[in-house]
Amino acid sequence: MHKRLLLVSTSSTRGGAEKILYTLAKNLSREKFDITGFISLKSLGAYGDLLKKEGIEVESFETDRRGFFPAVSTLRSVLADKRPDIILAFMYQAVQLCRFVKISSPVSFKLVSSHRVNPRTRSFFTLLMDRALKSQDNLTVAECEASRSFLVQDQGYPPKQVKVIYNGIGTAEHNWTQEEKIAFRRKLKIKENSFLIGTAGRLHKQKNHAVLIDAVSLLQAQTNVQCIIFGEGPERGALETQIKTLGLEGKVILAGEKENASSFFPALDAFILSSNWEGFPSVILEAMEAKTPVIATAVDGVPEIIQEGFNGFLVPPQNPKALANAISRLIDFPEDSRAVLLENARQSVLNRFSLTEMIKSYENIFLEA
Repeated sequence: MHKRLLLVSTSSTRGGAEKILYTLAKNLSREKFDITGFISLKSLGAYGDLLKKEGIEVESFETDRRGFFPAVSTLRSVLADKRPDIILAFMYQAVQLCRFVKISSPVSFKLVSSHRVNPRTRSFFTLLMDRALKSQDNLTVAECEASRSFLVQDQGYPPKQVKVIYNGIGTAEHNWTQEEKIAFRRKLKIKENSFLIGTAGRLHKQKNHAVLIDAVSLLQAQTNVQCIIFGEGPERGALETQIKTLGLEGKVILAGEKENASSFFPALDAFILSSNWEGFPSVILEAMEAKTPVIATAVDGVPEIIQEGFNGFLVPPQNPKALANAISRLIDFPEDSRAVLLENARQSVLNRFSLTEMIKSYENIFLEA
């Protein structure tokens, strides 16, 4: 018998959590699960459109325009129509909405919730609401041990309620020729002999691209580093001003949002994650699988992926000097040591963070719910 599964997410734009939910919806066994629909609280984005192409019914509650509370009655109507056995709620607003509706809904369903980013940075009020509603979950999925620890120790979640399922990714072909790398650089006006670092993520204070730009500024006198940043977001204006003020035009390129930014990772000499906080950033896994060296801030779930010096490098957050030193170290890294580092990185992903294992883990908890 199929289990009827409804997916509810805060958003469907190009982001790490949204990509994981899309990947999950695309790969769940259709012999075991019937996905009755996908709901985005905010206006539909790229992954909402992709889910439509997978034949999944997609709806937006447009809470970014209409507000949160009208979504309560709308979700109740959806439940009365679709009568799911299970709701999977992704990200904070979607989680709280589904919990709130479950309290008074005449339709019985099991709720599996996942915040997707460590909630340690949230406000006192939102954490208070989370504590008040957490008992509505049949199961809470944490994306890393760091998030699970916060939910259990700081938010009072029963340990048995919280299960860790690491993000997983599939393998890809990385057959870039030297000529293709040169053409890629020429297209973006990047010098052929530059040490090209890059990152991909929403232009938001969470990702702290400003620290990365400051690190490039510290390096520009003695290195040939150039930097490319894939993504869009509310910090674009501030970052453009920072680049101009530091005289880094042409050194740092804001390349905008790309449909599949990870496909460019093989062209990079290093991938940088400069975040202030995270959950379990799949973008690091994508870079490691592409055999691109990773330097990342040691926040939340990142140290559960990166082992310093073995498969990547860790730096403290909000520290441009430490980041600049790590980039400089990588520039001078011996070629044989670099080859070992990259093979360790790829094997870490294949052995610990496979897409197959992630899908299997979600299917198991749905079947047990």
